[in-house]
Amino acid sequence: MTETIPVWVVIVTAVIGSGATGTITAWVLERVSKRDMTITRDELDAALADSSTIRDLQSKLDRDYERLESSERDRRELRLDVLRLELFNHTGSRTQHERQLEAGKEYIDLGGNGYGHARYEALKHDYVRRENASDWTYQR
Repeated sequence: MTETIPVWVVIVTAVIGSGATGTITAWVLERVSKRDMTITRDELDAALADSSTIRDLQSKLDRDYERLESSERDRRELRLDVLRLELFNHTGSRTQHERQLEAGKEYIDLGGNGYGHARYEALKHDYVRRENASDWTYQR
């Protein structure tokens, strides 16, 4: 009798008769259900945009960012002031002269201009002159 019934029919009948159909059906339904519960990125963004917690957090971050920018501007201005003080200090030694040149370069790099820039150029020319003449004696 098995010669007249195809093998695949026997296998399908065995699977159906074993109760595996319920397990397979449950698995397929669970997969479909999970796919329906998945939200898209756009849906998530829209939900978060409507959240009062997210709006509060965003306003606090904006406020803190403004404070940070203000602090950075103040720090830059203070650094320029310190560099200006170093530049205009009376040069008393070769080491101090070299420190003043480094301060002048940083001053220019930070956007310093005007008298500080002119003082830096004068210090550079004076250093080259002293180096060529081997004159490292500084007088007050």
